[in-house]
Amino acid sequence: MAHIGVLRALEETGLEPEIVAGTSIGALVGGIYSAGKIDELTEIALGLDWKKAARYFMEVSFPRSGLIEGARINEFLSEMLGDRSIEDLPRAFRAVATDIMSGREEVLAVGGLVDAIRASISIPGIFTPAKINDTFLVDGGLVNPVPVNVCRKMGAEFVIAVDLNNGRGGEHQTMPAGKENQKRRLIAGVDTSEMFTWLEQKTAGFDASFLEPVKQWMTRDPVPGIFDVLGSSLRIMEEQITETQLRIDPPDLLIRPAVGHIGFMEFFLAGEMIGEGCRAAKEALDRLKI
Repeated sequence: MAHIGVLRALEETGLEPEIVAGTSIGALVGGIYSAGKIDELTEIALGLDWKKAARYFMEVSFPRSGLIEGARINEFLSEMLGDRSIEDLPRAFRAVATDIMSGREEVLAVGGLVDAIRASISIPGIFTPAKINDTFLVDGGLVNPVPVNVCRKMGAEFVIAVDLNNGRGGEHQTMPAGKENQKRRLIAGVDTSEMFTWLEQKTAGFDASFLEPVKQWMTRDPVPGIFDVLGSSLRIMEEQITETQLRIDPPDLLIRPAVGHIGFMEFFLAGEMIGEGCRAAKEALDRLKI
């Protein structure tokens, strides 16, 4: 959602990227942007509430290699993007994923756009790996969280990079008082009993133990849920990899939205995240006097 704000700021400044490379959620937003569907994604993001979010993440299935099979995410992407191929997009695009068996970086440049996005966002332990050409792929953040080098290999002359891992352990780790109050108001407006009743009805007859992380989050349990543990573990690792890679291959402009305080399942803060992405981009662009 912060990526959406960055793209908005670039548009307002009159900058239109000709080349896009993305990893994980950057692949999702970048792929949708390259397909010309960013306005639709923005509308959906701003309209997410707990029930809509649950439809994407709470699948009643028992996958062997992840908590979520990802069928509903695939449906969501397919409804928006159809069966487009990466090579047929109006804007050059690459998605970065990781071969879970070899540890190699896989830059997806051809084939189905939905398949490529699904592979790149597959956080290990949360989503099952995506199978493409007999290779099992997971989140590209394991090897290349901010793919500056991929853009350069694609022929980019000026690279604008967006790093969402900024501030996890530093000044933005604690949410500012005003934002914390906003978060409390939003959570307080959710009828948790209604939510749990709805979820339990949807999972009747199944082992619903996977609902516990949601209950932990909704009741502000101080013990982190499994989504938080797995998601944060990847982000901690990504932050270290990003720091090293940006020293080796720095972009021409680096944008770092302050979203380190946003939790893994806090979709209701979409407006704030889009606004912060826009603010950070404009601040970075001002340094170029654009």
